[in-house]
Amino acid sequence: MSLSTLSVPVARAFLELLGPARYKSAKGGRGSGKSHFFAERVVVECLANPGTSVVCIREIQKDLNHSAKKLIEAKIQTLGVGDKFNVLRDRIETPGNGVIIFQGMQDHSAESVKSLEAFRIAWVEEAQTLSERSLSLLRPTIRMDNSEIWFSWNPRKKNDAINKFFYEGEFPTGAVVATANWRDNPWWNEVLEAERQLELKLYPD
Repeated sequence: MSLSTLSVPVARAFLELLGPARYKSAKGGRGSGKSHFFAERVVVECLANPGTSVVCIREIQKDLNHSAKKLIEAKIQTLGVGDKFNVLRDRIETPGNGVIIFQGMQDHSAESVKSLEAFRIAWVEEAQTLSERSLSLLRPTIRMDNSEIWFSWNPRKKNDAINKFFYEGEFPTGAVVATANWRDNPWWNEVLEAERQLELKLYPD
């Protein structure tokens, strides 16, 4: 399947994130489709721009079971492009000798984080847990021309580093922010609805 024939439906709430931007943020509650959107964009970007390398980041990642790797693998299969990627135990090789890797920011020092300079895209999952230190280390490290940093997160506390970065002081230049909730997910299903109703019953606050 060629990229010209690849059809990837996108929820209306995330349409503004499709264009180029230095910072892309998708915030909202669970079940809004944020992670699924970015996982698909990882695959599409690697197909559209051979040689692209992507680092998928969490603040703490003890093993790959706590990463976005399985979700990206699922998207590769769902989109029918499994022949374009080489899925290995700890990484995914992409067209044009690119790679997708998965790391925890807490494991990096000011010196070790320099190993990420060759990556054009960084996707930070569960960005509400990202520390100010990690955010400060990451931003200048992803420095290639046309590089992008993506954040998917569930709003938690006003003093979370990611919340302060986007909403305190001057809005970051080159940033696009999308807000989504369960109502914005066109693939919302009966299982998710049952869980939502149970949450409302158990924890009405």
